Amino acid sequence: MLSIISLCLISCVSQSEHDKILIENDSLKKEIYEIKFGAPALLADGKKFYEANDFDQARLKFQLLIDKHPKLSHTVEAKKYLAKIDEEELWHKAKSSEDPQFVVRYIDTYPKGIYILDANARRRDLFALSMQKAYNDCIKINTALLWKNFLSIYPDHIEKDDINTLIIQLEVDEIIQDKNTGEMPSFNQYNSTYSSSSSVEIKNDTGCELVVRYSGPDVEKVIIPIGGKRTVNLSNGKYKIAASACGSNYANSENLHGDYGSTFYITTTRY
Repeated sequence: MLSIISLCLISCVSQSEHDKILIENDSLKKEIYEIKFGAPALLADGKKFYEANDFDQARLKFQLLIDKHPKLSHTVEAKKYLAKIDEEELWHKAKSSEDPQFVVRYIDTYPKGIYILDANARRRDLFALSMQKAYNDCIKINTALLWKNFLSIYPDHIEKDDINTLIIQLEVDEIIQDKNTGEMPSFNQYNSTYSSSSSVEIKNDTGCELVVRYSGPDVEKVIIPIGGKRTVNLSNGKYKIAASACGSNYANSENLHGDYGSTFYITTTRY
């Protein structure tokens, strides 16, 4: 008799009571869901993480809110916070990296951003740091090409005039040291009247643009178009001279003390 009563107590639940329990259970689940994933809760959680500078977690909460509740007013605010997070993350990269691309990207993306003054100052600092590093590399390696590349990036460098002079001197030395450099004939001296300076008249009959460099008491570089003529005035003294035309280089040295003239032309010898 006892076992029959127990079975009845366990199984004898009316259908209406059973349905009521199911409804209450669904209601409880919805309430738990709203507590955890409802728009107000997600927005509050996102703000909490944002204020703590935990932008990864904040982004997850705001994005979840947008995905689950795209039509609620809370979504508008969540999107504004996501935009703030984008700016904060880019600025963090800009201020912590020595790569100028991030600070330039911040300035371009947020010209009126909350960190724009700091970003402009950061760009100036990085520019100066990059310029000094490039300058030190040029001093260490010291080639004409490297110095030319330096001035192409930093054309307003305070030492640009001295660097341009150095480039000519290095070009002359590099051409002279090149085993493929041809010998340039001596200039024709017109007169040797005493003067503190010399005059050199150059005519270009090479068929190509002619570049002539002088390295000595003065440092000069002249570019003469096809068929053109130029006169160069130089202080007296010994000069290393290097000329380039039609893809070939030529060099010589001259002790200038008067008036000179020279016509540059290229001949082809057949064997």
